[in-house]
Amino acid sequence: MTKLTGNCLCGEVSFEADGDVPVMANCHCTACRQSTGSAYATLMFMKQDDVNISGTPKTFQHGSDAGTTMTKHFCGTCGTPLFTQNSAREGMLGLRAGVINEHEEYAPKVNVYTSSKMKATVLEDGLPAFEKMPG
Repeated sequence: MTKLTGNCLCGEVSFEADGDVPVMANCHCTACRQSTGSAYATLMFMKQDDVNISGTPKTFQHGSDAGTTMTKHFCGTCGTPLFTQNSAREGMLGLRAGVINEHEEYAPKVNVYTSSKMKATVLEDGLPAFEKMPG
């Protein structure tokens, strides 16, 4: 079990999480780059029921290239991206690793959507990399 805490930049939205983290990934898809303003998204996925959110994030939904619905959760005051959901992974919540206080807990296991990564992004040797989302 992993205990994680975090919050947005202004502190209006915070969370406490306690549970297993079955997936830790860097996502290089265009939507993740656009929604984070970064070269890629750093994500820790947990069961949504293991995450207690204080405050009410705003949400934005969009379609993915796989035909699923993605929901981005962010602070309506400071704009910090906090969570993501994929309709294909019901009950799971992706925590943005950059807002987690226990940053030493983030150890990515995979890079996904490397087909759309920024040319200047260097991938870690030995970390599996997939051009799209692995099946």
